[in-house]
Amino acid sequence: MTTVTLQRSRLALIAIALSVIMLSSLSFAGLTSAQGLGYQYDAGNRQVTLTTPAINVRVSTGGNVPHFMFWDPNFVDPNTRLTYHVQFHQLIEFNDTNDDGTYTNGTDHVVAPILGLGSVSWDFSGFLTEETDGETTAVHFNFTLESVQGPRPEFDDLYMELRCHINVTNSNELKFDIVISGWPWAHDDTYLALRWDLMVQSPGTHTYRHAYQYRYENHTFAFDGAFFAYQHSANAGNDTIEVTSNYDCAPEKTVFYLVYPNFGDDVLVHDPVIGLDGSVLPPDSLLLTLIVVGAGALACVVIGAAIWTRRRTSQPTPPT
Repeated sequence: MTTVTLQRSRLALIAIALSVIMLSSLSFAGLTSAQGLGYQYDAGNRQVTLTTPAINVRVSTGGNVPHFMFWDPNFVDPNTRLTYHVQFHQLIEFNDTNDDGTYTNGTDHVVAPILGLGSVSWDFSGFLTEETDGETTAVHFNFTLESVQGPRPEFDDLYMELRCHINVTNSNELKFDIVISGWPWAHDDTYLALRWDLMVQSPGTHTYRHAYQYRYENHTFAFDGAFFAYQHSANAGNDTIEVTSNYDCAPEKTVFYLVYPNFGDDVLVHDPVIGLDGSVLPPDSLLLTLIVVGAGALACVVIGAAIWTRRRTSQPTPPT
């Protein structure tokens, strides 16, 4: 065997090894396990932390504003991993001034009272678990409005609850129900908007930014490797009401509004979802994917070249 053929054979072996490593890592990223579901509550900081093979979630009400923070535990380099934040901020009653069926900030007329959720204290329910064959397969917990700092007598009858659910069958997401009743409506034809802030935090920083890349379709806002989705309808007593939404982009966040038509004295129940979405990759993951795919393509080229060369060198020498 010539020196050139030996070198090409070594390159082929290296390429095969790279391909095996690439395929193994991709297969491992798709694994889920009921034993990988964990949860804990930090009473001092009023924080719930949940871990699964596909997503880690931390829910905090220590600063009063309900704050959901989540990230991918399988990110190749933790030093470049993005962290996603979803925060509740306000309940806003408004007149639909421009008659578009949703809330348009700066155009629609806001009706007092506005409830800033930073003035609300929340009570944690504890955990309710589901088990199959001795393994935890789902975890449920609630945060319930305990009191509104005040005096704010107009909110004495207000009830609000966040019912959170995570399970191994959809372990890349956290589902929760928003429950509201007793809102002190000023008029019969107004709407109620629930304001969220969606933020992305880069590693090693304490600052937030809005989504660099996103799409918004079919009631889903997918942004930089994460997503926020919601049902287009909600239950209000025995009725079903249509839910609309709107959003504004600011340098440090994306402000999102879920909008409910006046549901009177009924109990509103609506179920959004947050989670990780591999179809909209964060910039670092996109780069990693291109590198991995490129390595795989290079491996195939090197293997093909090595086989072709080997066949050529193994041909009998034609007579002279």
